Order: sequence, then C-alpha cells, then structure tokens
Amino acid sequence: MRGEREGMTKENMTKESNAGNYSFQVDLKGIIRLLSENLYSSGDVFLRELLQNGVDAIEARRGEEPGFAEGRIRIRYQQMENRQARLVFADNGIGLTREEIHTFLSVIGQSSKRGEMRRGSFIGQFGIGLLSCFLVADEIVVRSRSVHEEQAYRWLGRSDGTYQVTEEPGGCEAGEDKPGTEVTLVLKGRTASRYSEERVLGLLKEYGFLIQVPVDFEGAGGVRRVNDSFVPWRQSFCSNEEILRFGEQMFGEEFFGVVPVSGEGLKGYAFISQRQTSAAAEGRHKIFLKDMLITEEGKELIPKWAFFTRCILNAENLTPMASREGFVSDHRLARARNEIEKCIFDYFVALSQYDVNKLKQLTMTHNVAIKSLAVENEQIYQLFFPFLTFVTSKGRLTGFQVTEAAKRMPVYYCTELDDYRRACPLVGNGNGVLINAGYIYDTKLLQLLKRYQRGIRVEVFDEASYGELLEEPTPATKREMEPLMAKAGRALGTFHCGAVLKQFEPAEVPALYVPGGEGFLDHALGEGGFSGFLEGFDLGEIGMMGNFEPGYGTKLYINGGNPLIRRLAAVEDEELAANMVQVLYVHAMLAGHYTLGEKETEVLNTGLIRLMEYGLGGNV
Repeated sequence: MRGEREGMTKENMTKESNAGNYSFQVDLKGIIRLLSENLYSSGDVFLRELLQNGVDAIEARRGEEPGFAEGRIRIRYQQMENRQARLVFADNGIGLTREEIHTFLSVIGQSSKRGEMRRGSFIGQFGIGLLSCFLVADEIVVRSRSVHEEQAYRWLGRSDGTYQVTEEPGGCEAGEDKPGTEVTLVLKGRTASRYSEERVLGLLKEYGFLIQVPVDFEGAGGVRRVNDSFVPWRQSFCSNEEILRFGEQMFGEEFFGVVPVSGEGLKGYAFISQRQTSAAAEGRHKIFLKDMLITEEGKELIPKWAFFTRCILNAENLTPMASREGFVSDHRLARARNEIEKCIFDYFVALSQYDVNKLKQLTMTHNVAIKSLAVENEQIYQLFFPFLTFVTSKGRLTGFQVTEAAKRMPVYYCTELDDYRRACPLVGNGNGVLINAGYIYDTKLLQLLKRYQRGIRVEVFDEASYGELLEEPTPATKREMEPLMAKAGRALGTFHCGAVLKQFEPAEVPALYVPGGEGFLDHALGEGGFSGFLEGFDLGEIGMMGNFEPGYGTKLYINGGNPLIRRLAAVEDEELAANMVQVLYVHAMLAGHYTLGEKETEVLNTGLIRLMEYGLGGNV
C-alpha cells in the first residue's frame, strides 16, 4: 500500500483527498460463479428465468394495453455443427426501449418492471434472470422492440462483463415488425449435450405447465405445446377420479385420496400417499408461484406433520427468495401454511362423519404420521385415537380396544422397550394389558388419554407395579419358603437387594429382578466407587433416606410356584443355598437385559463352577 501511495501523482492525491465516493469494481465471472455455487441449486433455472421474463413482459403489455389478449411465447431449439445448439426464447410482450436496455440488461439486480405500484405483480427481475443464462452460455443476444418505440435494438452481453447495443432492422418475433423480445443463447460442448432438445422440452413443461399464455416449442420434433396440461382447479367441474388421475400423472404414484386446498391466493391439492412414509423423508411436492414452478421441497409451506402427502399448489401472494427456489418466511407464508393445515384437518373430520372405514384405513397406513399430529392437536386426538394402533401383551390393539379394556382390567404401559420385554411375560399371562409405549409418540398419547376419557386407569408400569401385579403366596407356601427366604436375604445383602416371595406366571420363571429408584447409588456405594469422592461428607442423612437395608428398593422377586425354587427350599446347606440364590439373581438380571456389575460378574464366573463342584460331589 505504501508503494502505491508514493507512486501516485500530486494531482491524483489531491483528487483522492477531495473525492469521498468510489464505485465497486464487479467481477462478472465471479458473480456468475457465486450464482452457480450458492444461489441456484442447478443450472437448469435459466430456462425458468427466461420463461418468467416472457410471462412478465406479456403481463406488462396487458397493463399498458388492457385489450391485449394475444400474448404468446415461442421457443426454438436448433441443433448445430461442432456439438453446438441454438436456443431462442421469443415473446410478444412489452419490449424494451434503448434506455431500458442500458438500465435493465446492463445493471445487475435492476428490475425491468416499471412502477413501484405494479412491481408486486411480477416475480422476475430481467437483469438477474438474464444473468443466469451465463451459467450455460458465454454470450447472450437480446433483440427487443418496445411498444413505445418503432426502432428495435440488439444487445450483446459477454461473460467477461462487456456488452454492446446496436440498432436492429425489423422487429423481433422471427423478423416480424412487432413489439417483443427475443433472447438467443448458443450452447456448446458438454452444455449442449446436457441440454438436448427433449431435455429442454421436459424442463420447460415441468417449470411452466401452469402458465396461462400459450408456450410453443419448436425443434426437430416439430412444434409442440409446452403448457397444454389439464389443470383440475381451473375447470368448472372436475370429478374426484379426474383429480386423482391428475395427481398420478404429476407424481408417478397412486394415491389413497385427495384433499382440495384453497385459501387466500392459494389453489391446489394435497394427495394422500398409499405408501407408508417417514417424517425424515424429503417431501416431493410441486409448489408454484403465479403459475411458475418454484420448488419441489415445500418444507417452508407444507406442515411438517403432513409428510404423508404430495402437494401441488399455486400461490399468488407469497414472497420468493432471491433465487426464487423458495419463499421468504413472513406472515404470508405462515397464513398459507395454516390454510393448508386447516384444509387437511377438515378432510379428516369429513371422513369421520361420512366414511369411517376409509378413515380407519388411512390411519392404519399412516399410523405414525397421525400420531405425531394427535399429540399436538386435541381435535385430531379425539378424532383419530380410536383408530390408532398400539403393540400390547394381547397383540396389536386399537385405541378403542385399549379404552374398553381399561374399563374392565388394569392397563399399563412401558416407556422403554426393554421394560416392556421384562414385564410382558408377567402381564400377558394375567388379567391385564401391557402396552409397549417405547415407540415415538405412544407415551404422550397414553398420558393424554386420562384427559379425554374419564374413569379409566391407564398407568405407567414401574417397580411399584410389580408389587401390585404379582400374587401373594398362600400361607402354606410362605411357611415352606421361610427358611429359604432368610438365606436369600443374607445372600443378597451384599448386593443391596431385597428378597421378596411372590407367586406369578409363567411358573417357569424362578425369579424376577426389579431395580429400585436408588439402585444405582446403592450399588455404587456398595462397590466403594465413590468412597474417595464422598470422603469427608456426612452420610448420615443419605443413609436415613436410603436406609441401606436389604429390600429398600431393588428387589429379587422369588416365584414360590416355581418347581426349582420348591426344590431349593429343601437345601439345608447355607453355602450351597446362598450360591444358588446369587446365581438366580444374576440369571434374573441377564434375563432382564440389565448390565452386570463387578460383583455380579464374579458370581457369573465362579458361582456356576461351584454348582458344578457340588453336583460332581453328589451334594445336589
């Protein structure tokens, strides 16, 4: 910098000190690179931008000439030698004056739409849209004649940032002396191969099949209409079957049903998929703004819970982002999203009144999607809960069946899958129902049930539930097992686990391990793992809270109806009985998928060997 300052003349330094404003030097190639890498998702958008410019030009001419009703867009594709192709977009819109050519084609970001009051009716910007053509071509030729001038002009823009403007004899519409604009691109090499005639035609149909001015495509295949598709919401009457066929053509799949969507400046349909879908799956929609395709994602507009739908919508009032591949998050977008949500909800309500079987089928197909909505919406909850399904110890039950069962018997639910697996054999063989609520949304749905269904009992299954569910043994069984229970209490004391005699099904299960709420702290203190950390602290209060007596929380429920336990009760050898009880304790932990601690692992490693020794010695 210092060298630059010293090399400047006194005159230049004086000018610099007096001047306060400078102009940016814009690297057009750098801007184009930014467009391709950051603004646009693909180079295909140049076709949409040229279509939009043509539509906007025709709309502007209608504003100038209210009786003008002959607007049209013509696109020509010509295969050339040396792997080149010429692509020409022509419209008979308002055209550009010489001044407007300099202003709008050569100033990046300047809108070519005259008048602040009318600008809201357009979604394109000629300068930005035309700039996207540099993604596929090195030069852009624009021939234009304005409705306000007799003279036509030719503008040649190059990707190096230079351009020239010359007078053009004749007009623009293929030599006709009429107002309009014609944009010519020459595609070369790989670009020409990528944008073949059929591919360009396919993209034009995808972007512009809703456009309401004729768009004709001329190529080796003859002249073909781009936008001759059947659009149901523009018909005076259209049957449900016709709308479904329209959706099948648009998305390439069959649908369960269709929801008409309408609102302020919003028209279209939400098609309900016949296939199970996931909230994580990317939505495949077709969202148009003023008849031009903007995005196929629709994540800003379609409610998140409606991921089982495929929507085709045309909006009039939304605000496009700079790339016009999405929408600005504002009050208009929020209102449109709410209107879509209401339309889908009203459809569900109508099904509940007129076609319950179809509603049930829909719920079975999209069970998770409906659950995600039901936990957030009271009306949806009450509408759909009877049809939602849950995995239970009695098989898969509907919400209606769960509610009816809760009126006659205990109904529990486990919030974790492992808890359900442990408790299911006990509840499944008794007079009760256990629900696996470890799936997404199920716990919340069951927690809400009490709010809407009075007088039923659906409780979470925890350690206290075991005590309620397991039966008390008979007095005779208690007397028979009393010596064994005393031995078991002493054997399990080192694990800070209480031994409790119960009787339960299945009888083949000898013991059931149930951790208490303080089981981890109790186990850690027993292991001495926190001895260093707790040194110097007064444990008296903690001791009083936990009591540290066998059976205060963690329990081993011993099944008095199990044949092995009955035989074990006859063992008089204290050491053998203690060893067997500890092995049963570890076995119950493993059966419940609990993690073994150091002491439990030692029992697993040595206890079985001791039992083998007893067996070989004839002691068992």
